[in-house]
Amino acid sequence: MKNFKVLVLFCMIVVTQIVYGQQIKMAMIQGKITVKNMPKEIALYSIVNGETVLHSKVNVDEDGNFGFYFAPSYSGFYRIAERKIPVRLYITPGKKTSIDITDEGYSVLEATDKENKKMEEWSNIIGKMKNANSLGAMNTYRDIFPEMPAIEKQKNTFVANLKTGNNSFDKLMEAMSEADFEYELFHFLNMPRTVHPKFDSLPDIYRKYAAGPHYTSTASMKYDFGQQSIGAYLMYMYSEKMSKGVKPGPDFMQQSAIENIKNDTLKGWYFLNNNLVRARAFDQKYRDMAEKYKPYILTDAQKQKLHNFELTIRTFGDGEQAINFDGKTPAGKTVALNDLKGKVVLVDVWATWCGPCRKEIPALQKLEKEMEGKDIVFMSYSIDEKKDYDKWKKMIVDSTLGGLQLIGDLAWKSDICTNYKITGIPRFMLFDKEGKIVTIDSPRPSNPDLKTLIEKHLK
Repeated sequence: MKNFKVLVLFCMIVVTQIVYGQQIKMAMIQGKITVKNMPKEIALYSIVNGETVLHSKVNVDEDGNFGFYFAPSYSGFYRIAERKIPVRLYITPGKKTSIDITDEGYSVLEATDKENKKMEEWSNIIGKMKNANSLGAMNTYRDIFPEMPAIEKQKNTFVANLKTGNNSFDKLMEAMSEADFEYELFHFLNMPRTVHPKFDSLPDIYRKYAAGPHYTSTASMKYDFGQQSIGAYLMYMYSEKMSKGVKPGPDFMQQSAIENIKNDTLKGWYFLNNNLVRARAFDQKYRDMAEKYKPYILTDAQKQKLHNFELTIRTFGDGEQAINFDGKTPAGKTVALNDLKGKVVLVDVWATWCGPCRKEIPALQKLEKEMEGKDIVFMSYSIDEKKDYDKWKKMIVDSTLGGLQLIGDLAWKSDICTNYKITGIPRFMLFDKEGKIVTIDSPRPSNPDLKTLIEKHLK
């Protein structure tokens, strides 16, 4: 009865298209999922500019059946993601695909679907490396390195036998499988492990794939890992420099992208996702960075993404009036940011449980001593919970913390966090004598740039 209902619905849609004279060729994905924890719905993703973008979601019935019926906006790779079982499919207008998904993986049911049978074959080849690169995987290099030559050999055999009769697919699949293998190779080095190899002990396969020109075209933007692969490769180049005793500067990754990524559009995507859209404020720091990297923002999609992002940070630009907040001193007195106009104010948002925050204390104390007697207030604003007030007070005494010590009433929900969208600490913010924002993401005290910035606004 269920199959009859699906058939009737399908026929009604087809008839509707004929009646209205539409020339749309719809694609159909029929599937069944049988896993330990059955989902109530399942999602289909398009690949847009090297990333997965949600296309649609459908319900999964009590027997595990689901289906997608849609007009593809392009011929190429799509992805169905169900927990740890990402299913890659090649979809074109008019194509029908049937799949089964289990806890072990997925299978394409129709032998005539040559393209997706090849997708399944590749999934089985690269699966061991992908599983090793998933969060929570216990594999170490001792497990995976010995397997790499065999997986590479399987990859080479797979590429040599790509003869589905669909030349467009064969070329796309060949490029994707080569890129996928390389991505997983470099990605493996960046995942958290119980033990990591020394760089000079990496197998020769790493040097082989790192050599030669990389990213000469935008082909990788057709793959679901396209954006991530750039960062994985550049991290390898970073490690290579470190292994040679070279201490990379703060802009090494950006300079490495300029030197090693040969396509300017891909450079733009890297700078956009790894630098520009990570800014917290439309301040001079951001504007300087934007001026440096905007020449690589070339496509309409890049420009639109950057424009949308900038709308979210302009409210915290330098020169804009600060959003007031207050806190309590250890004695219980309420002090607000607005009370401190006439002085430059450096705010350190921290907590007693935050290791990186505590690490900055010696540098902060040194900076306070160097600027003693100047028109600056060093405010340390704790977001410890109320139950930890005594712990906070004790640490102020035990660590001889100076400056203005305040604490919020609501921890992460304190005004300072909600108003300035603080989701991670330590966070240092600087306000000028008029109570206006200099930056809500200043350098840390351990960075000499902070002292230079403060001195600029003390004049």
